[in-house]
Amino acid sequence: EIRLGHATRILIESTHSIAEVAYHCGFNNISNFNRIFKKKKGCTPREFRESFSGSRIFI
Repeated sequence: EIRLGHATRILIESTHSIAEVAYHCGFNNISNFNRIFKKKKGCTPREFRESFSGSRIFI
């Protein structure tokens, strides 16, 4: 849970690749990260990031 929380924050706040985020958060396997993320969050990391990309406001 803690690693996924950290991953969601990085996905929103950075432009790092999904693989970089996974490895940075302690996941050794990108497939495992994607599977766990989807199970807990209801969407893939890419879908999660895309859902936030349209809501960003730059000033």
